[in-house]
Amino acid sequence: MPMAKYRIVIDKGLCQGHGVCAAEAPELFRIVENGMAYPQAELINAVQPPELIDKAENAGAYCPNGAITIVHEDGAA
Repeated sequence: MPMAKYRIVIDKGLCQGHGVCAAEAPELFRIVENGMAYPQAELINAVQPPELIDKAENAGAYCPNGAITIVHEDGAA
């Protein structure tokens, strides 16, 4: 069975750097100070390994501000 392909999108307008994503998926996210009012999440790597899709989806589901969207290969979010 092929691994799921997905892309992670972080809405910087919603992100307030709570760090839930980094706690759920430290392989995918980190929190950085970037001169904004709040620290923000950023992707550690532009390539999201297929085996981490469950962690990516948890990070999106538990984000307090709903700033993370997982876009699946077929375009469904």
